[in-house]
Amino acid sequence: MAGKSRHFNLKAIFVRRLIEWWDKNKRDFPWRRTSEPYAVLIAEVLLRKTTAQQVKKVYSAFLSKYPDPKSLSKADENNLKSLLAPLGMEHRRANLLVRLGKVLVEKYNGAVPTEADDLLQLPGVGMYSANAVLCFAYGRDVPLVDTNVVRVFQRVFGFQSRKKRPREDRTLWNFVASMIPPGNARSFNLAVIDFASAVFVKKVLQVVIRWF
Repeated sequence: MAGKSRHFNLKAIFVRRLIEWWDKNKRDFPWRRTSEPYAVLIAEVLLRKTTAQQVKKVYSAFLSKYPDPKSLSKADENNLKSLLAPLGMEHRRANLLVRLGKVLVEKYNGAVPTEADDLLQLPGVGMYSANAVLCFAYGRDVPLVDTNVVRVFQRVFGFQSRKKRPREDRTLWNFVASMIPPGNARSFNLAVIDFASAVFVKKVLQVVIRWF
């Protein structure tokens, strides 16, 4: 029992310190200034396999040209490829985004679904992107776990996954979810993302040890 209590205290301290760190070190991107579901979804699709700085170059222009699922569903793929060229894999991305627009229009009447099962049926949307929409657009207390986040929790809490791809380990997703402050998933998730991006290369443990 004492061991469980100590572990809980460590988690609570980590979360508090993490959010304090983020308040001073948060990054600013245009998709973080909106909770509009379509804009959040597009950001998540664009962010796959590229950097936030690259996406920043095209995000606003993309939404200006394709402000809703209907306009995206009718997009000319060649025009889309030109716009998406700075991100790489523009052929695949263009085709995927047009299909995404069509599914949103034909199946959901131009709205972005509000439930995880429906989001996961959309082209190009996996667990991470689905949870990002649920968190940043719909205010749900759900976790976000990618490779960098896995590394943070491995270093800080000694989490070891038996899965070939730890980022797909439901046990880890549940562990991260257990740390989300009720009603404050947005700050928590963004703090973890920014911390993983900014601090990992400088050795996470060296920073976290100073928090305790």
